Amino acid sequence: MADLPSRPDAPDDHRAPRWVKISAAVVVALIVVFVIVHLAGGGMVGHAP
Repeated sequence: MADLPSRPDAPDDHRAPRWVKISAAVVVALIVVFVIVHLAGGGMVGHAP
């Protein structure tokens, strides 16, 4: 037989903390915005000397 947990409704101890999930979501959102801005042609225009 397969090793089944004794309580299927028991909390999983291997989940990431909430702050890690929120930080990852913020980083992904910033990367998506950065890519969209650059693909739209508006990125880093005023930074060249």
